[in-house]
Amino acid sequence: MTTTEEAIRDAKNRWARRRRRLIGYGQWQPFVDAAPVRQHVLAIQASGMGVAGIAARTGVNRGSIDHLLYGSAPCPPAVQIRTENAAALLSYWPTLDDYEDRSVIDGTGTRRRMQALAATGLPPKAVHRQVRIGNPQTFEHLTSRSKVTARTARAVRDFYNQASTKTAEQYGVTPGIATRTRNWAAKNRWAGPEAWDDDLIDDPAHAPDWTGHCGTDRGYWTHRWQKIPVCGRCESAHAEWLAARADLGVRERTRQQLAARAAAAHREADLAHDARELMRVSGLDYEQAAERLGVTRQHLQQALVRHPEAVAA
Repeated sequence: MTTTEEAIRDAKNRWARRRRRLIGYGQWQPFVDAAPVRQHVLAIQASGMGVAGIAARTGVNRGSIDHLLYGSAPCPPAVQIRTENAAALLSYWPTLDDYEDRSVIDGTGTRRRMQALAATGLPPKAVHRQVRIGNPQTFEHLTSRSKVTARTARAVRDFYNQASTKTAEQYGVTPGIATRTRNWAAKNRWAGPEAWDDDLIDDPAHAPDWTGHCGTDRGYWTHRWQKIPVCGRCESAHAEWLAARADLGVRERTRQQLAARAAAAHREADLAHDARELMRVSGLDYEQAAERLGVTRQHLQQALVRHPEAVAA
């Protein structure tokens, strides 16, 4: 049994248990409003998934989905939909691996991964040499594409997962090209792997976290201390911090600013120290230590690189 079939079976079993419970309470509604379900399915279609794919991955009959979306002459699209079908459709959103190779999908995740790789010094041509699909010209434009094929998106994702913690030089990129690529990324203010959460990099609504504290005043000072261009969220947070202290005297406000800046300067060094202690004493790996410390794996690894362990003389 495939993973998709197992997921459908488990979802149906959960729904059957819920249905029996609601019937017992006298609260069972066999039909619900079709409008929000239709909007959700249309959004899935817009992401690049066809009706056949939606039916196969939700267990909802294709005819039911067609009737929901289009109706059938002379009947208009469905006004109501079976409650169990609504639940199955509303709980589904495609993962990258669900799409057919040729499906054209949102390019947000691919664009961000290519930009992040450039921030490490890997130019698109070097990524193409490793991925070996399509042509170099296609990869030159992936840092700005709004749409890509699912095949390309998967290839870039898989390479990014193994390359995001390595250096460009490890992939045969000369130091000169790597430096020019990093400068190109910095000029465009592209976020590196350390700024992205692997679970959120594909979400267009998610913003990069350059410092581990972006969106806070600490993030603002961490930007300044690490000489990273300050992002908009941190600019806004610092402006709010200052506004909240507008009534303080100049001396007290300056004292608090200096204290906030000092805290940010020590935070990353402390993070690296705490992570090494955790891994040494508890035997945790990078992923586990990052979760324990409340940061992303990429941010932790960058902290460890920027603050190497002192070697006793």
